[in-house]
Amino acid sequence: MHLSPLHSSQKSLSRQVMDSIEQMIREQQLVPGDVLPTETQIAEELQVSKSSVREAVKMLEALGIVEIRRGLCTVISANTEQGYLNVMLSQLYINSGSSEELQIFRRTIETAYTSLAIDVATEADLKLIGEALETFKTKVAAGEQSSADDLAFHNSILQATHNAFLISLGTALNEMFRETIGISIDVNPATAVSDHEKIYTAIVNRDKDAATAAIAASSREWAAAFRIKESRNP
Repeated sequence: MHLSPLHSSQKSLSRQVMDSIEQMIREQQLVPGDVLPTETQIAEELQVSKSSVREAVKMLEALGIVEIRRGLCTVISANTEQGYLNVMLSQLYINSGSSEELQIFRRTIETAYTSLAIDVATEADLKLIGEALETFKTKVAAGEQSSADDLAFHNSILQATHNAFLISLGTALNEMFRETIGISIDVNPATAVSDHEKIYTAIVNRDKDAATAAIAASSREWAAAFRIKESRNP
């Protein structure tokens, strides 16, 4: 590692250690799946305690940068959206937002990334979105649909934005609502297909107004899933 021992600053020691580990990741060009040095190695390099290193690594895990594999090692995370998901879940726990607020939040983000996809999607992107839609339709026709099929469609739109931040945030947000998405497409599968087709058509036609309207309609159907979930878990 190309790190220097830490010195006093206004930052907490664990934050300094975290910054140093991030520096190491950049300098060594580590990629998802690569293993970090051990706590002992990092502690010796930075001349800090292992407990400080352990705290810093936990902070990096919360940000979705690394994954701690208990009893084995710490690796660079392949799931960067986990950091966004952790933050959203903690805010949900702390703020206790209503289900209506959550629905508005998701609809706002979905409208934003779909609008960007309309601006920048390539023909190859449109082909992938269309393929995801066809897979979803085939699963619904066979009565085998799942939330994974729905998420694959939305995530293909996210990929079409070519924006790493939106892709991570949107993927995490969709994952957070996996259960209610599953309920929604099980209760009204035909409507789900129709809504997805309208969104896809709007993207292909580069029609942001139509996309916004289709997403709003889809969100109203999805809202019913929250009421079903609440009735199952009173």
